[in-house]
Amino acid sequence: MHLSILVVDDEAILREDLKAFLQGKGHRVRAAADGRKALVLLEEEEAALVITDLRMPGLDGLELLERVRTDHPDTQVMVLTAYASVETAIEALRQGAADYLLKPLEYEELQLRVERLATLREVERENQLLKRQLHLREPDRHIVARSTVMQEVLATIDTVATTDGTVLILGPSGTGKELVARAIHQGSPRRDGRFVAVNLAAVPETLLESELFGHRKGSFTGAIQNKEGLMTAARGGTLFLDEISEVPLHLQVKLLRAIEEREVMPVGAVEPQPLDIRLIAATNRNLEEMVAQGQFRQDLYYRLNVVEICLPPLCEREEDIPLLVEHFIAKHSRDMKKPVRAASQDVLRLFRRHRWPGNVRELENAVERAMIFCDGDTLLPRHLSGQLVTRSEEEGLPDSLRDAVRLFERRHVLRQVELAGGDKALAAQRLEVSLSSLYRKLEE
Repeated sequence: MHLSILVVDDEAILREDLKAFLQGKGHRVRAAADGRKALVLLEEEEAALVITDLRMPGLDGLELLERVRTDHPDTQVMVLTAYASVETAIEALRQGAADYLLKPLEYEELQLRVERLATLREVERENQLLKRQLHLREPDRHIVARSTVMQEVLATIDTVATTDGTVLILGPSGTGKELVARAIHQGSPRRDGRFVAVNLAAVPETLLESELFGHRKGSFTGAIQNKEGLMTAARGGTLFLDEISEVPLHLQVKLLRAIEEREVMPVGAVEPQPLDIRLIAATNRNLEEMVAQGQFRQDLYYRLNVVEICLPPLCEREEDIPLLVEHFIAKHSRDMKKPVRAASQDVLRLFRRHRWPGNVRELENAVERAMIFCDGDTLLPRHLSGQLVTRSEEEGLPDSLRDAVRLFERRHVLRQVELAGGDKALAAQRLEVSLSSLYRKLEE
């Protein structure tokens, strides 16, 4: 695990030896002769770890520690001290130092300490990221499908997941683009890394650059401390940029450069940071049309569209609806602690006839709403939204007036029998027909 390290010591030989040793271990290392120069370097570029001597002229190690803890709270500090000053090192630990090491240095021991701090830093970063991504809880995120068109999508996911290529996922809202991105991540060599999802449409344009690329303290009004961007937070894992079409043109240039050069430049920084991520983007808009209209850069479009996955709307995968309904019932039964086990055939028929403009997301909402009102173990039409039932019936009516009337009559009779709990005498009374007429209509 490689870190950005700043070595601070007024002894030139020790300073350069430390720098050379740590660089030999793969770390990015800068050096400063005193505390004030160290603070200048930290303002130019954040460091993950500062290794500083305690006794230095001017700004000493304890004063530097205090400034780092205040101005650069994400930076860890390791102090170096002679054996005679071990009490000062202990005081440094009380003030927030992450570790200390006695001089003369044992370089292998130093490497072990640095590795330990790197691991602790990674755990802390993971916790911070989880707090920022609470909306990404993991409730049954596997893809549910049996339709031919979705089997083709799943085959593409299996093929592309093993590579590190950039993927562009297209499809209407609510079709499950993030699920596809997660499936690619889980099937990739980066599965043990982070999956960071960003809905670009939900981030104000004025904050988008800082959120993606990070910023340095003082780079703009309100930047009171350094902040890591989500692109670098996803290091070693996958970054999912949803609604990529919402990135303004002036940031598309910076995003393209980050992808091509594999490095990112935080706002206000003078040195780029290396970028080790797998990028997946998604949109519900036609990017080719946006390119033609000058709203999206052509070079960025081609850079994102290395592999394209198109998700169909739910109305084009009708055979998946019963499977999805079963999946959502099982999911929400656990959440609601209700004994709902299935949906009636009438409910499934209504669901198949509905056009689902909101796609899978709308279907899940309809199932969840029905389960709230369900008082048994089976979802019935009376548990559904009246508006959904009406639209489904209207969408399923034939063109012929006679056939439409007969179909409506059939549905109405069956619905009244169902609402009467199978009591045909009660249903006939509600329909204002004789019991024999009702039996005849049921036979028809």
